[in-house]
Amino acid sequence: MNTLTQNILKGIAVGLIASFIKSLAEPPLQKLGEKLFPPEPYELKLRGADVTGHPQNMPPAVLSKKVYFGTTHKELSEDDTLMSMKIIHYALGTVIGVSYVLLVSRNRRFKMGEGLAAGVAVWALTHGSTVPMLGLQAKVSEMPASWWVWEFGSHVIFGVGMEQSRKVLNAVF
Repeated sequence: MNTLTQNILKGIAVGLIASFIKSLAEPPLQKLGEKLFPPEPYELKLRGADVTGHPQNMPPAVLSKKVYFGTTHKELSEDDTLMSMKIIHYALGTVIGVSYVLLVSRNRRFKMGEGLAAGVAVWALTHGSTVPMLGLQAKVSEMPASWWVWEFGSHVIFGVGMEQSRKVLNAVF
């Protein structure tokens, strides 16, 4: 197997592992964020502000509902919305994982901070800019302070998870 194929396969695994870790980190980080910075009830109703209480209002779910309605002119069921949210979450995590492994294999500076910089970059390129620009999430300036703890924090954890799982896979393969 050539190096490119190995790196793509490692990237797929890295993305899936880091996405899983991120999904485990979000609920306790949200609880911590809401304890430190109690949000107003209206803030939790903002698109993308409440992963545990309003998962159907998270950006991947909003995207799924828009695409489904745009193609079928029907509403997506709650169960299908939540399932599609997970599919989008893991698919995007996989694409990011492959990109990360390919970038790091060419330039080790991309693993700065043991993946910390990658997590910050992923947040900045998604929830910090593109996602609100597409209307899938409220503006960053409107989000409650608690959101920063869990959304930004889980992306930092995602980046570190990518680098640490990449290291383990490199040691094994």
